[in-house]
Amino acid sequence: MGARRQSDDTALIGRAHECDLVRAVLDALPDSGRVLHLSGGPGSGKTALVRFAARAAAQRGIPVLSVTWAPAERDLGHAALHGLLHPLLPHAVALPGAERAALASAFGEDTTEPEPTVLARAALMLITRAPGPVLVCVDDLDRLDPASRDTLRAIAPLCRDTRVGIIITERADPTGPRPTDAAVGPLPKDALTAALSPLPTPHARDLVRRRGRARAHTEEELVLAVARGNPLALTELSLSGNGLREAAGFGMLPASPRLADAYADDLGSLSARGSGVLLTAALSTSPLVREIVDAGTRLLGGVQHARAGLDEVVAQGLVTEENGHLRFTQPLLRVAALHREPATRRMSAHAALGDSIADPARAAWHAAQCATGTDEELAQRVEALAAGPWPDTALLVALAALDTAARLSPDPERRADRLLRAAELACHYGLGEQARQYARGIDPAELGDLGRAMLLWLHDLLPGNPPVGAERIGQLCAAARSVAATQPELARKLLHAAAGRCWWEQAAARERDLVVDTLKDLRTPPWKPRELAALALTDPLSISHVPLRASEPPTPDEQLILGQVAHLTGDLERSGELLEAAERAARASGRHGRLPHILGARALGEIWRGTQWQTAHAMADEARTIATRLRLDNYGARATGAQGLIEALQGHHDKALERAAAIEGASRHLGQGQHLNLATLTRVLTASGSGRYADAYTQLRSSFTELTTPYSFQQFWGLAFFVEAALPAGEAEDARTVVKEIADRTRSGRAPLLRQILAYADAALAPDEEAEHRYRAALDGDIAQWPLLHAMTRLSHGVWLRRRRRVVESRAPLTVAESLFRSLGATSRADLAASELRAAGHTDSGPDQDSPVTALSPQQRTIARLAADGLTNRAIGEQLHLSARTVASHLYQIFPKLGVNSRAQLAERTDLH
Repeated sequence: MGARRQSDDTALIGRAHECDLVRAVLDALPDSGRVLHLSGGPGSGKTALVRFAARAAAQRGIPVLSVTWAPAERDLGHAALHGLLHPLLPHAVALPGAERAALASAFGEDTTEPEPTVLARAALMLITRAPGPVLVCVDDLDRLDPASRDTLRAIAPLCRDTRVGIIITERADPTGPRPTDAAVGPLPKDALTAALSPLPTPHARDLVRRRGRARAHTEEELVLAVARGNPLALTELSLSGNGLREAAGFGMLPASPRLADAYADDLGSLSARGSGVLLTAALSTSPLVREIVDAGTRLLGGVQHARAGLDEVVAQGLVTEENGHLRFTQPLLRVAALHREPATRRMSAHAALGDSIADPARAAWHAAQCATGTDEELAQRVEALAAGPWPDTALLVALAALDTAARLSPDPERRADRLLRAAELACHYGLGEQARQYARGIDPAELGDLGRAMLLWLHDLLPGNPPVGAERIGQLCAAARSVAATQPELARKLLHAAAGRCWWEQAAARERDLVVDTLKDLRTPPWKPRELAALALTDPLSISHVPLRASEPPTPDEQLILGQVAHLTGDLERSGELLEAAERAARASGRHGRLPHILGARALGEIWRGTQWQTAHAMADEARTIATRLRLDNYGARATGAQGLIEALQGHHDKALERAAAIEGASRHLGQGQHLNLATLTRVLTASGSGRYADAYTQLRSSFTELTTPYSFQQFWGLAFFVEAALPAGEAEDARTVVKEIADRTRSGRAPLLRQILAYADAALAPDEEAEHRYRAALDGDIAQWPLLHAMTRLSHGVWLRRRRRVVESRAPLTVAESLFRSLGATSRADLAASELRAAGHTDSGPDQDSPVTALSPQQRTIARLAADGLTNRAIGEQLHLSARTVASHLYQIFPKLGVNSRAQLAERTDLH
C-alpha cells in the first residue's frame, strides 16, 4: 500500500526500486516476456504496485489482465484462472484441440481434471491471441484457489518467448529470506524479484503527511512508532475515531477495519484454542509467558487447552517465546486480532488477565476494562500507569490510564483532576484534540471551588480557545486564592495563566497589580519558578536582579519556566542556555506542544546572540509550522514576528512587511496586543534599513511614552534602533531624554544586553568632547557576544570618526562593521558601512577605470548609489548626515558626469555598486 505523490500520479512513496522493476517488465514487452515476483507481508504495498503497473501499462496502450483473491472463491477450483481469462474465453474455439479441451475441463464443461502443464500452455496461448503485448497481474497468488495457483505458477516460465509480461505478488514475511523456487514455482532465469521491506522513516513520514490523518506532530510520531514502516498502517492508523481504546494499554493504536482485514488470513485458520490464546496475548500488558498461559487457562477452562493454543500460534509463526517472554512476530497482528473479537470475548480475556498478572497497576488496567461502575481503589491502581517518563508510545498508556481512572472515579473532583492531568499531558505533547475530548468530559455543574479552578486552568491551557477578555484575569486570581491552602501548585498555575493573559493582552496596570498583589498575599520570597514567571510577565523590572534557582538537577519544566523568566527580563544568555536544554528535553520526551514556545523565544534571542541569522530563521520557521499544526496561534504569530525582524534586518523588506501585516491580522483575531510590538519593530527596521530614519524614529518614539508596562524587554530591544535613527533624523536631544529615563528606571538591575545597549546609546548620543571615551567604554568588555550590537557600535564609531575628519582612523571600525553585518546577512547595513568606507577613501576593485563613475568623489558615488536604489534626497541625507538641499546639489553635479538626466537612468547603471 502506498500513497501517490502529487507531482507524479504514478509514483509510489518509498518504492522507487520496485517501480523501476515494473517499468523494466513493460520495457521488455515489445520483444519478449518478463516475470516480476513481489513478496511482502500484509499491508506492505503489493496491491499498490500492481495498480501502479496496470496504470503504467494503460498509459503505454498495453492491455492488462488481472486477478486477485476473493475469499468466497478460495475453495472453487480454477475460479481465479477463470476470472483472469474471462474476457478472452470467446476466442478459445480457435485453440488446438488439446488446449481447448483443457480449458473446457477446467471451467466445468468436462469432469476430467486437466493436466496443469497443458492447462498452463492453453491459458498462455489464449492470452497471446491478443495482438501486441499483454500484461498479466496476479495479486496474492498464494491465496488463490490451489488449482489456479498451480496453473499460474506453471505459466510463468513459459512466457519468455512471448510478449506477455507477468507480475505476481505473494504474501511473505518481508524480514525473512528471499523467496525460493519451491515457494513460487520455477521462475525464469531472468525473472525479477523484490521483497517489500518496511519503508524507511523519511518515506514513512512523507506517506503519513500526504495521507493527512495524523493532524498533530506527536500523532504523526505515534503513527510512525506503531506502524514501523508498514505502508497500510501508515495510512490507516490515527488517534481520531473512538478514542484510544484497549490497544493503548500496551502502547498501540487501534486497528481500522482495512488494517484488520489485511491480517484476516493469518488469523482465520486458528482453532478456538489458538484464537483464545492469541487474544489473551494480544490484550496482555505483561509479556510473561507464564502469566499469559495462566490467563489462557482461565479463559479456555484448562491448562492443557492453553498450552495447546500457545503451541499452535507459535507453530504458525504468529508469536515467539524468548527467555520466558512472548513476542508477536508482526506487531500489527496484535491490534488486528483485537478488532476481530467481539466485546464480550475481549472482556472475558481482560478478566482472566486481571486475575493472572502480578503487577498491581497492570492487573488493575485489565480489571478496569470489565468494570461497569465506579471504584476509587481500582482507579488509584490504574492511575499508577500514568507515572512518567513516557518514552516512545508509553504516552498512549499514560493517557488511557488517566482517562480510565477518571471513568472509575466516584468523586467528581477526583474525576476532574484526572481528566485535567490527561488534558495537560496531551497539551504538552501537542495533542490538542485529545485534550479537548478530556475537557468535554468534565461537568461544571458537579464541581466545587477546586473543580472550577481546574476548569479555568484547563481553558487557558487548551490550544485554539477563543479570547474571553481581561475579566478572566480576575477570575483566575480569585480561583488561585480559593485553592491556595490545599492545592498550592494549582494556585501557582492559575496565577501563571493570569500573568500570561496580562502579557499577551497588554493588560492595564490594574490587572497587572491584581496578579502581583494576589501572588504576594499567597506567597513570600524566595519565589518558586512559576511565581517568578508570573512576576516576569507582569513586572519584570522588579525581579531583574533576582537569581534564577531550580532544583538539582533542574527538571524540564523548571528549565522551560526559568528560560521564560530570563527571556522576559532580557537575560538572553541565560535564557538561551535554559531554553536550549528545555528544547532537548522536549524533543527527547516527545513534548512537541512545547516547541513553538521554546523555539520562538530562542529565535528572538538569536537575533542578538547569533552570528548567522539562518539558524534563528530556521528556528522561527519550525516554531511557526508546529504552532500552525497544533493551533497554537499566539506562538505562531510570535514566530512570524521573529521571522519578520530577521527579514527586515536582512533587507528583505517586502517579505518583512508581509510578516508585519500577518502579525497585525493575528493580533486582531486573537485579541492580543502583544504581537503588535513585533509588528511595529519589523516596520521600524524596514524603514531604517531603507534609509527612512525619520519614519523609524517616529514609529519607535511612541513605544517609549510609558515605561511601566511589563513589555519593557522589547522596548529595550527597540532602544538600540531608536538611537540608531535619532542622529540622522535630527532627534538626538529627544533621544537623550528617553535614554536617561530608561537608565534611571533600570539602575537597580540590568541584563547584560541592556547594559550594552545603554553603553552604545551613551556613545552614539554623547557630545563630541565625551564621545571618544564613551565609544571606548562601549567597545570594551563583552560586546563581541552581541554581534548585531557590536556591528552597530562599530559603524556608529566609524561614522563619528569620519565626520570629524579622522578618516584613516575610521576605516578600521567601518571595516569590522561591514564584515559583521555581512556575516549576519544584514545587507542594507553592510552596504551603508561599505559606503562610509568608500567615503573614507577605502579602495576596492571598484568600477572600471574607463567608467565615468571614477570621476565621482567617494561621497558622490555613495549618493549616486543611494539615489539609484530609489531613496529620496531626504532619506539620503538622513543616512549621510547631510541636508536634503546638499544632496540635491551633489546630484546636480553627478548627473552630467555620468551622462544621465534622471534617477531612472541612474538606476539602470550597473557600475555604481
